[in-house]
Amino acid sequence: MKIFILKKEKKILEIEGFAVFFYTEKGQLELLNNHCSLISMISSGIIKIYSNFLLENEFLLENEIKILCNQNTTILKIKINSGFLKLKNNNIIFLV
Repeated sequence: MKIFILKKEKKILEIEGFAVFFYTEKGQLELLNNHCSLISMISSGIIKIYSNFLLENEFLLENEIKILCNQNTTILKIKINSGFLKLKNNNIIFLV
């Protein structure tokens, strides 16, 4: 699935992933490929994206995204205050 993380001023991230974890007022949600359409508010916390996109080292990107590599998986952690999510046709858009 294609994942976009946007702020009012700019696009923070665009990446292909296979799992996304984030928090809502009711608790943590997990989205996988081919999930049904969804619109939701997002609570403050960390969005975790699991991807096959590989990097060699752990590092910070724009002081907003922490990237960890583990064997064949890359985990991106993005700290947010709050926002909205729209999922449709395997495209996830986070507005934070």
